[in-house]
Amino acid sequence: MRLRGKVAVVTGGGSGIGRGIVLAMAREGADLAIPDIQVVNAEKVAQEVQALGRKAFALKTDVTSATDVKAMIDRTRETLGRIDIVVNNAGIAAPPGMPFTNNTEEDWDRVYAVNVKSVFLVSKAIAPHFIERKGGRIINIASIAGPIAALTMPPYSVSKMSVIVFTRIVAKELAPHGVTVNAICPGVLWTSFWEGLAAHLAKTNPAFAGMTARQVFDKRVTDLVPLRREQHPEDIGWAAVFLASEEARNITGQALNVDGGVVMH
Repeated sequence: MRLRGKVAVVTGGGSGIGRGIVLAMAREGADLAIPDIQVVNAEKVAQEVQALGRKAFALKTDVTSATDVKAMIDRTRETLGRIDIVVNNAGIAAPPGMPFTNNTEEDWDRVYAVNVKSVFLVSKAIAPHFIERKGGRIINIASIAGPIAALTMPPYSVSKMSVIVFTRIVAKELAPHGVTVNAICPGVLWTSFWEGLAAHLAKTNPAFAGMTARQVFDKRVTDLVPLRREQHPEDIGWAAVFLASEEARNITGQALNVDGGVVMH
């Protein structure tokens, strides 16, 4: 129970990677706030957390709105008494690029608002509390799409590299206050975006002609991942638990790749 007595906020925790993080933290003893624009999903995950014997609540939050973010932080502190851990997980992907000119200005604006601006807003809202307490954990969910400069998703790839750089900036600034700030870079997970991308590849790339979306995905896993297996939300969840725990008290400003070996450094 590495997080016993801790309170964590996981944005976008109602599905996918966010749900994996929420449940891993709950199993390690944390109480959870689950802000999500899809609040019905978040409410279902909150019930799963409560079934594990932990406190949890969901609230509808637009993480691109400073007003919503402040209200979320205030309500979490009022409801659960404190905040020890913030996970900036909420994110979206744009339609496939290939070439990059396929993406619209609206694609770029929306992806940057959700993937980058939200990380700034939430970090800005929680920083004064962590500074006052002389401690806290901020964990930002980036992606290996950032460092590998993925051709298939330009806005997403650039936004996730931005998250990594922002993580390093805030880590340097908050280090004197005992606050750690790290990023996690998930690898290849079967998500709605990957399903759409795989279907697009099957239609446009002769190498994948006649394949189903899942078959394209499985082939990409085999081609890209040295361990030759896909990643799952719980893999990201346990990495987040580690970075939130006392075991990681001397780790800050890092981007941890949870990708089966795609990116090695």
